[in-house]
Amino acid sequence: MSVPGLAAAMVGNRKTGVWQKDQKDLGTQEEKLDRALVTGLMLEVILESSSLPVDPQTLRRLVKTRLKDSLAVNLAGRITLDRFRHLLGKVDIWFPLYYPLTTAGSPDGPAPAAAQVQAAPAPVAAALTRRALRVDRLRAWIEEEGRDLLPHRPHRKLNQDRLWEFLARTQGGWFRLIDFTRHFGVDRKTAWEYLHKFLHAGLLRHNRGRSAAVRYALETRFVVVRADVLEPGVEAALSGLPPGLAGEVCGWLIATGGEAFWEKEWHGRLEPPRCRQFITRLLSAGLLEEVCQVGNSRMLQIAPRLLRE
Repeated sequence: MSVPGLAAAMVGNRKTGVWQKDQKDLGTQEEKLDRALVTGLMLEVILESSSLPVDPQTLRRLVKTRLKDSLAVNLAGRITLDRFRHLLGKVDIWFPLYYPLTTAGSPDGPAPAAAQVQAAPAPVAAALTRRALRVDRLRAWIEEEGRDLLPHRPHRKLNQDRLWEFLARTQGGWFRLIDFTRHFGVDRKTAWEYLHKFLHAGLLRHNRGRSAAVRYALETRFVVVRADVLEPGVEAALSGLPPGLAGEVCGWLIATGGEAFWEKEWHGRLEPPRCRQFITRLLSAGLLEEVCQVGNSRMLQIAPRLLRE
């Protein structure tokens, strides 16, 4: 059954230009959704970051960096790389427009850090978006060098988008062969072949373990934390403890991307006495630094010398 006027509204009238206007509105609506996504994530990052004891200019740079990283973490595997690049470009346009309208970006700056930390309902750093990866460098490698190593036929299990999603999830830490096979849904032989292609191409590194102890991780040039310096430092600082624990600690620190975190964040991984023991050793070795302390809570951060510019 046809409804008079409805078809005209849907199809449009060439003389009045209704269809052209609707098409323009669709483009505008898409732009609004993109802007809402970017600014919404920006506000979330500001709420999570404004408690850090940094000056306004440093806070501005930190929020913008975390905003881009939040896009990567939340959208990995959900949109194409082209779409992701488009949104990153929009960040550079919209951020300077909207950030000054927030409390953090106002001329007076945010409220004193200590007061905000005390008012936080939970360890705020637990919800922070970690900047573990050098996103631009990794994305460029996947698009340029990775293209020749991946299947060219469409709809393959192993493609650029799924590889990006997997590596984003690892956050630069060690993973097993079985983790790779489960993510891509391939057999062990196929997974092993691709992992060794990535090793020889310089995307991954190997822990030199054997059999079930074999682990892979991103090459350190793709990671914000200088893992090649951090790992031997942690092993030396935690000498006498089980080697596996030192590896786990390295993984946790690499995943922070150099961002500050609360000591209590480790309590879910280790018993508090063991946690304090580890942190005391890492502080003494100069691998960690204390950012601030509120009551019995300490905020810690990897030493700047262990971070890449």
